[in-house]
Formats: sequence, C-alpha cells, structure tokens
Amino acid sequence: MLLTFSVANFRCFTDQAVLDLVRPSLKTLTPKPGSSWIQETQRVAAIYGANASGKSTLLDALETLHRAISGERGILYQPDRFRPDVTEPTTYRLEFTTDDRRFSYTVKAEAWGISSEELWEVGARWKKVFSRGQASADAPLDVSTSSSLRGPNREVKKLTGVDDLFLGVAFRYRHESLFPLAKALRSTSFVHHSDDERLARIRWLTTRLAEDPEGWRNISAALSQMADLGILRVELEEQEIPPKVLEEIRSLAERFQGEEVELPDEMIRQLRHSLVFIHSGPDGAECRLGLGAQSEGTLTWLATAGPAIHTLRHGGVLVVDELDASLHPHLASALIEMFQDPDLNATGAQLIATTHDSSLLGNAPTPRLEAAEAWFCEKDDDGSSTIYSLADFTDLRRGSNKEKRYLVGALGGVPRVDPSGLRRVLAAKEA
Repeated sequence: MLLTFSVANFRCFTDQAVLDLVRPSLKTLTPKPGSSWIQETQRVAAIYGANASGKSTLLDALETLHRAISGERGILYQPDRFRPDVTEPTTYRLEFTTDDRRFSYTVKAEAWGISSEELWEVGARWKKVFSRGQASADAPLDVSTSSSLRGPNREVKKLTGVDDLFLGVAFRYRHESLFPLAKALRSTSFVHHSDDERLARIRWLTTRLAEDPEGWRNISAALSQMADLGILRVELEEQEIPPKVLEEIRSLAERFQGEEVELPDEMIRQLRHSLVFIHSGPDGAECRLGLGAQSEGTLTWLATAGPAIHTLRHGGVLVVDELDASLHPHLASALIEMFQDPDLNATGAQLIATTHDSSLLGNAPTPRLEAAEAWFCEKDDDGSSTIYSLADFTDLRRGSNKEKRYLVGALGGVPRVDPSGLRRVLAAKEA
C-alpha cells in the first residue's frame, strides 16, 4: 500500500514534490489498536492541472522508479534541463506498507549512477534495513545491512553495478528478505491511453480470458453492462493461423533480428486467440462482432476497468494517466467509486489518476472526492512545477462548491488562456 511518494530534481519538479495518501488523522508511525492501514490511507488520488503543468510527469517519476526496481538501468537521473546550474541528484522517496509493516525507501541518482539507496522499517522506531552509497562511478560500493536482514547480501552486493538498484538486484536474485518487498513495490500497474497501450491492455484481457474463461467472461460482461455499452458478454475465439501468415511473421522477425527465428509457442497461442463481442441486436438477437468493430470508448473502458478489477482483487496501486480520456464522466466517477467502496475494495487497493474532469469535484448528488483525495499541479512563472492538495485550503467549508471554485481559477491548476497574441497575428495577416 502506498503511503507517500516524493521526487525532487525530476524534469519540471526542481523542488521536492510530495503526493501523500495518508489520512491527516494519523499522527503516529503506525495505526493505533482498533484501526488499520486501510482506514488510515486514501484509496484515491485524483490529480488536476493545466496541460504541461507536470501532472503526467509526476506519474512518470513513479513509473521510472518502478522500472528501475524491475531492472532497467541508467534511467533514474532526469534533472531539470532548463536549470543546468542545479547540481543536486534526482531523488525518489517511497513510503509503503506490506503485510502491515511500514517501510521508507529512498534513492538518489547522479549522472554517473546511483549515489545513495536506503531502506528503513518502522518498529518501535525507524530502523535501517540496508543502505548503499558510492561517491563516484570509480569509487567502491559501500553496502551496510542490518543484522536481521536474512539472505545472500554479499552475492547481491557483488552483482550490483553503479547503475543498478541494490533492491532491484535483490529482486532478480530472489533475496530471502528483500524479494517480497520489491515484489510488493512492483504490484503497481500503469495505464496510458495511447493506441499501443490500449491494444496491450486488450491483449492483457485476452490472456485473462484464456487463463480463467468463466471468471473473466463474467467480469467483462458485468463491466460492459455497467457502462451501458450494449454488449452482453465478451468471449475468446480460437482459430487456426494459415501457415502462409505464420511464415510471413517469421520472415519479418528474421529480417529484424538478422538471424533465423523460431516463433515461441506462447506467441502462436496468442495469435490464435481473438476477442468476440456479443452485442444485443434487433429483437433480442445476438450479434457477434470483432475487435475492429468496437468504438474507441468501448475499448478504453475495458482497457482501464479490466486492470482496475485485477488491482481491486489482488491489491496494489493502479496508476492511470488521463482517466477521462474517451470516457464519459459517469464512467470515470464509477471507476473512482469502485476503489472507494469497501465492499468492492477489501484489499485496500489504490487508484492514482490524472484528470481534467471537474465534475468529480462537485457535490451532486454527493461529493465524489474528499479534499485529501484531490490534488493540483501548477507550473510557476519560472517553469518549475509544484503539487498541492485541496486539503491545504483551510477556508473550504464542507458542502462548498469546489467545482465552481476550481473552474474560476480560485484553486489553481487551470490554464491562463490568453488569445490576445493570436488576435494580433491574425489581424496583422489580414492587414
């Protein structure tokens, strides 16, 4: 479960930006008896902001750290390119829980590699799990571990290069103590609404239908009917691939790689599978249509709601850039409500999403977002970005029209539209 995420000197975030999902009522390091982390944390964080304000960049920072823990190298140092005088490292910090244990994980990245990496755990107080430090690319790697850290610590240290995260290497080495922690951090899914990403999510749904046909057929039917898509259910259809088509695919792969290629059985199985959408036709008759006959909105909903259901069932964090892209506001609201509903979200799953949908700030028929669930990104006059919460506005009263205040610019996070320059250009052209 994510408690806080912060980043500094990452692209437009020169100073530290903090996204905090801990409820303000929690004043201690751990929940008091009778409470739990689910009760003391927010299930949703909706991030508003004008175009190019930095809201997607904040999600990129979280995904960059996620990719580095998964093994990608040389991606963590992403400083503000407009301020070459800033010599600070790019710094990431995550506070999270797993199995009701609270951890803090900090990484500092320089142009030459990782200069610092620390993992701490809360007991009676904060205690160090491990730390790693390096003064330069040529300096020796210093790793310090607690006496209680069970696992192949020396072996992981030997395998850790200047661009590697110690925690990432421990994950790949299946370190006895650190593997479960890295796995917990990796239980974050990212959804971007590009054509390639949407197709990847549809393939993901295809795989789920192949693994659990009855379960995911029921889920996809419920999601389709929930969104009023006119779809009765989604099924998986298997068909033979003509040998000529397989040969053409193999030939393309060989030209790309420059050597002979044998197509994996798993790839062939995926190529054989195709989704069929059963619509309700005239007089109640069923009409079977393929993927290409579905609207962009239908595919976007299934590509977003499918991973949401997976996250709700298994726990973790779902990160969605542009939640309202090709989605009706009612569907974006329904997705948020799914994470807020304790009956649907028994695992404490969390949703972090960027959006322009101001209706989520409204009060009709009831408030959809708590003040601590709404965040705003603002780009300052010097080009750097900041992030702050609606809860920071102490003058907001319960029931006040937050949507109206946001739209008129009283809360920030909206573009300052000035068409005067365009008028002058067009007027000069006509003259």
